[in-house]
Amino acid sequence: INSLSTTQKDRFDKIVSLIKKSHKVVFVAAGTSYHASLLGVYFLHKAGREAQTLIASEFRDYANIDEDTLVIAVTQSGETMDLIDALKYARSKGAKIASVVNVPYSTVQRMSNISIEILAGQEICVAATKSFINQVILLLAIAKDCGYDVDLDKLSEDIKSVFRSEGKIKEIAHSLANSKDIYIIGRGLSYPVAREIALKLKEISYVHAEGMMGGELKHGTLALIEEGTPVISLINGNTDIISNTMEVKARGGRIIAITNQENKNIEDMADDVVTIAAENDASFSLLATVAGQLLTYYIAKEKNLPIDKPRNLAKSVTVK
Repeated sequence: INSLSTTQKDRFDKIVSLIKKSHKVVFVAAGTSYHASLLGVYFLHKAGREAQTLIASEFRDYANIDEDTLVIAVTQSGETMDLIDALKYARSKGAKIASVVNVPYSTVQRMSNISIEILAGQEICVAATKSFINQVILLLAIAKDCGYDVDLDKLSEDIKSVFRSEGKIKEIAHSLANSKDIYIIGRGLSYPVAREIALKLKEISYVHAEGMMGGELKHGTLALIEEGTPVISLINGNTDIISNTMEVKARGGRIIAITNQENKNIEDMADDVVTIAAENDASFSLLATVAGQLLTYYIAKEKNLPIDKPRNLAKSVTVK
């Protein structure tokens, strides 16, 4: 965050200015970065800005952009082929290109009119973790300058506080090591987090996982819930997610709540509770993600899996 008011201030201010001047903002990303961009859309909507995000590989088929559109690429490596192709298409339509990158001098950065770096350092592990957190914090900072009411000063300490629940998370991981399916449900801001936790469970723990909107449960997925099915519920004050969680509980699902709420109903409903010290929605998105990352890590350790180098995956996807 410090770099945004020092070495990267000019670039940061320019991206904020472009967002304010553009008719709409379209994020484009893939994988973990796509989930970060979903949060970016949420933050900008709260700031009153028109924004959407699209998966890079489907960009040409779903994007409606012109000279008044700002396209923001979000990427760790800056070398993802689908993303590069999407930006070529955006440029052909006259859109301005901005990017949020981790690797300096990458192809995506060179293609951009303006680029800002998340400064997460080299990420050795194939599955992105720290780069996701830095992407979200940068997008929060951008949204704050656009009018989103959020305090960024305590985020670092808030994230550290998650490790106070590490023992509980280890216990849950031990009990989930043999699970074949895990579902994660969220609402609003916690929906992208549910998607990200599910991706990490697939990548690192080799567990079939689905992150989804709580409201979509009754449109099909409830048919898969049976006695003992693990469902992680991200509860951050949205009363509707409590109702969705009760639907799962009524069908025999095992509820694992990740929450910042002190609520006896949650304690009575959940089989396990991981409490995080998030003071607002933005903080919740980061802390719940870290809790999910730790859970994934310990499940993989229980299964003696190669955490940094999961099978069949590459750090940078440079083919279509």
